Amino acid sequence: MKIGITANVNLKNPDDINLNFSNYTARVFLQLLTAHEIMPLIIPVVPSSLIKEYVDLVDGVLIPGGQDVDPELFHEKPISELGKTYQPHDQLEMQVLQEAIRQHKPVFGICRGYQVINVALGGILYQDLTTQITSKTLKHNQPEEIATATHTVQVAENSNLAKAVGVRPTVNSKHHQGIKQVAPGLRAVARADDGVIEAIENEDASVAGVQWHPEYLWQHDAIQEQLFLDFFQRVKNG
Repeated sequence: MKIGITANVNLKNPDDINLNFSNYTARVFLQLLTAHEIMPLIIPVVPSSLIKEYVDLVDGVLIPGGQDVDPELFHEKPISELGKTYQPHDQLEMQVLQEAIRQHKPVFGICRGYQVINVALGGILYQDLTTQITSKTLKHNQPEEIATATHTVQVAENSNLAKAVGVRPTVNSKHHQGIKQVAPGLRAVARADDGVIEAIENEDASVAGVQWHPEYLWQHDAIQEQLFLDFFQRVKNG
């Protein structure tokens, strides 16, 4: 089995000029996939003409976390709290998603990846939860080590997600953007206790995503590993 991971982009202007805008993926994803005998294939920011060929090579797609999503893509102007964005990266991931859907290949998004899925399909994001949701009571950008789970989420009982993780899993949290309006064809299937949307899926769960970071929890949390095992099974089933 092969799973494509959309690459992240280095926007930190390192001293080594060769690393400026370099494409990479986090080691935790390589460890996750290879531990389950799955071949990872990194999909870099490439011209649109090559995207179909990349998706042809894989059985499923994983869209990971990263920098903020450009609000221009959901028809908003940037607010002062917006972090770094890089629209070529956004466009790459949105096009990979659309091609995977066209080829009937499962897609799973994490944090930014889950937000990209929502925007690509017509949804809207909060650019900054702290300033745009006054009723928010949880700290969603946790200061603790990301491998530590810090709050629970309520999962819809009739969802595919509930079959994988139950209705009340404990998750970590490292984000300041979030879903404001769920895209047509998707539904919110998990929320934090303050109402922030934490997971989405389409009708057959071939497209799904979570706001938290299970890639940092799966090695010591069997419930979070089950989230990936469920995705891998959907990929295997085609």
